[in-house]
Amino acid sequence: MSQQVMEQAILLSLEPLFEKAEAEGFWFYHHSKEAGEIWCSPKYLRVCHDKGRYIWGPDNWELRSPLIYMKQLKYKAQELVEEYNEMAERMKLEEKIELASVSSNPADLPENMPPYDSETETA
Repeated sequence: MSQQVMEQAILLSLEPLFEKAEAEGFWFYHHSKEAGEIWCSPKYLRVCHDKGRYIWGPDNWELRSPLIYMKQLKYKAQELVEEYNEMAERMKLEEKIELASVSSNPADLPENMPPYDSETETA
């Protein structure tokens, strides 16, 4: 079986996952020693596939809420802020930074803020 035929078979086998992810708002998640942790929206993963990247079968992917990823990012950001402030304190610098939190409720967003557009995602 040629590489191209194998890749097409893999992509076809992923379609049920894409359908579920798109219908329910999930993202594709992969974690391995070789690749590390990877989070992809369905749109982004399709762009990657078009470029020959991440063409792995369904057993290599889990569907997860992107809110989990956002929570991890927030935690990492807070850790970096704390590390920065500890370093500034050790160096006797007065500069401190803080992590601000903004509501994601659409009613709380400024009127001129453009909505998130997944169509602009690129690999």
